[in-house]
Amino acid sequence: MEPIRLTQIIHVVQYLLQAALMAALVMWAGGGLNGPGAGPPPSLGPYVILAALLVLMVGSSLYTISRYLRPNLRRPSAENHRVFRSRLILRNSLLGLLALPPILLYQESGHFFDLLYYGVMFAGLVALNWPTARGYQQWLIS
Repeated sequence: MEPIRLTQIIHVVQYLLQAALMAALVMWAGGGLNGPGAGPPPSLGPYVILAALLVLMVGSSLYTISRYLRPNLRRPSAENHRVFRSRLILRNSLLGLLALPPILLYQESGHFFDLLYYGVMFAGLVALNWPTARGYQQWLIS
């Protein structure tokens, strides 16, 4: 299998797994918060603030790490592809966190539009960040 094709498969699988995991965790946590006899449901404000802080903290860490993943023409081609995939995975993880607020809104409101927005956002991220051979070559000569 071509290395770029493998990178594209990893790209799609990562976004699918990240979307499913984020949705499952938010739904699980939300179900636990609104248990029977727990009183009125808590407000969404603190959770959105925590989600924004999480995106900032994790995002800055991932960005810092990804800055060190640079190409080296002296490395074998397979090694440069591995570094390119690693950088792509880090970037995808950071961008996937941007979809956390819509799934939190869906948990709070239950509106189908929020869930649709969550799905469209992930589909857009997959399409906008699609790895190509040309993108790999541009990264390699950067």
